[in-house]
Amino acid sequence: MPPVRSDARWLAEFRSQYAAWWPEAHPLIAQHQYGPAFKTYPWPTFREAPWTPLGKPVAQSALAVVTTGGLYRPGVDLPFDGDALEGDWGFRALPREVDLTGLAIAHPHFAHEAAEADMNTIFPLKRLGELEAAGLIGRLAPTHYSTMGYVTRAADLAAETAPTIAARMKAEGVEVALVIPV
Repeated sequence: MPPVRSDARWLAEFRSQYAAWWPEAHPLIAQHQYGPAFKTYPWPTFREAPWTPLGKPVAQSALAVVTTGGLYRPGVDLPFDGDALEGDWGFRALPREVDLTGLAIAHPHFAHEAAEADMNTIFPLKRLGELEAAGLIGRLAPTHYSTMGYVTRAADLAAETAPTIAARMKAEGVEVALVIPV
C-alpha cells in the first residue's frame, strides 16, 4: 500500500528551528516549567489548510476517531511514555469493540477526572455508535486511534505517525476522521 502523503514543505524549516529551540527548552521542560519553555517554541504555521470536500454525506460515510488522550489497553498495548521530555509521537490502534471502561490514560499533561468518569468525553465510540444506529453516520470503522497530545517533535508526528494512521484508515475504507484534541 503506498504511503499517504501530506504537505511536507514545512518540515525542514521546523526541524531547524526545533534544533535551535530544544537546548534552551530542555532544562525548563525537565523542571516542568512549560510556560517559559514553550514561550519560544517554533509553532508550525500554515498559510492554507488542506481541505477535501466530502464525496458523499456523513450519513453514508465510514468514520474513525483519533483522540490525543493517550489511551491504551493495559495488558495489550504499551502505555505511552508520559515521562519523555519530548513526548511520545506513537499511536495505539483500538478496536471498535474496545471496552471503554478498560482503557487507561498515559498522558500526564491534562486532568483525567472527566475522562475517567466518562471515557466518551475524549473517545466517543458509544455516542458515535448511537449515531450510527440512528443512521446519522454511515458506519464506524473497525479501528480507531489514540495518540498522546503532548509531542514537542511536531515534524515526527506529521512525517511518521499521521501518514501511518491515514494509510491504515484508508485501507479500512474510512472517509471521515473525527479528531478529538485533548
